[in-house]
Amino acid sequence: MKNLFTLISLLGFISVSFAQQLPNLPIPLGAGNAEVWNGSIYHFGGSNNWSGTTVYPRVYKYNGTSWEYHDSIPDNNLWDVETTLVGNNVYLLGGWPGGPTLNRRYNLTSGEWVNLSPSPNVSQTWGITAEEINGVIYLFNSTGNVYAYNISDDTWTTKTANTASGSWDMSSILFHGEIYIIGWSNLAFYKYSPATDQWTSLADSPYQVGACAFGIINDLIYGVGGNAGGGSVAGYKSIIVYDITTDSWRIDNLEISSKRHWMATATYEGGLYVVGGINEFAQSVDTVEEIVPQGTAGISDKMAYSGGYNLEQNFPNPFKSTSNISFTLLESALTTLKLYDMLGNEVAILVNETKSPGRHSVDFDVKGLASGEYSYRLKSGKFVQTKKLLVQK
Repeated sequence: MKNLFTLISLLGFISVSFAQQLPNLPIPLGAGNAEVWNGSIYHFGGSNNWSGTTVYPRVYKYNGTSWEYHDSIPDNNLWDVETTLVGNNVYLLGGWPGGPTLNRRYNLTSGEWVNLSPSPNVSQTWGITAEEINGVIYLFNSTGNVYAYNISDDTWTTKTANTASGSWDMSSILFHGEIYIIGWSNLAFYKYSPATDQWTSLADSPYQVGACAFGIINDLIYGVGGNAGGGSVAGYKSIIVYDITTDSWRIDNLEISSKRHWMATATYEGGLYVVGGINEFAQSVDTVEEIVPQGTAGISDKMAYSGGYNLEQNFPNPFKSTSNISFTLLESALTTLKLYDMLGNEVAILVNETKSPGRHSVDFDVKGLASGEYSYRLKSGKFVQTKKLLVQK
């Protein structure tokens, strides 16, 4: 039976429901991270408790029906390892007990692991956070430092630091090209703008919170659970909501089922899920729960499900020489459409220019490519979608 209930806001906000719609994790996992790719959720690392008594060098995958053991990870620095999805690759940064500078890449199609240029973050193993935009990963630690990793040339640069300090329990989210970060001391909440390398102080959070799950629903930022600014104790099962248009917070009527922090977050099929985590007794849990206000979660998912954005299946498919791909855009933005082989290697760029709103089509041929399965990926602004095609010569 699904644990489903609906809460109606007494203050005139939209109605909110809370439901468990995915199965629980196969084992209790806290302080891990999750990414969604090609219709599946991938959970990386984590531990059985706050102390990190057992750290799991594993990747678990939710395949749409159930969770399964998917792959192993070739190191054990995985308590609060930070993950960032870029194309077919997941970048894993940091991780306790001994990996503050670690930077490794996992290819989701081939299963290959590659160690990359280490980060300048030499001291903080856990509590870091990172976001990717335009081929650059921005890593933040609790002392206010910002390091930018250029994926194309495997190099790091140091950016403008924040004067605030935190409790080693940072959370962040990319929203409209800017990065919002919580976990600083004294209720502080900041926005970092990668385009200008500038920080902006925003409205204080309702209470000091660290290690919360961060997600977007209906263009609002949701902070789920967390602790009271550090330590092993999960202090909250409440949810706070930030409105970017008014620079204001509110405490939502919705709560998760128990106090938890160090949860993974996954935006999956229009829903925002909190996955695993560590409870108020410092023990990991296997719980998977969904936060579902009316509408869908996430910038990309919201646009996709509203019909504003769409990547169509190529036609004909399978095909021998030429095919057509059509796509629809809601807003004008730099748009790329790229073809990849099943190892995740880029084999063709079909579109790389600013496209206007509306429906577009591109014809292409596969001269020089071998028969087999390929994927094509559309990225326009915050919208990203991938489909597969089959070449049969």
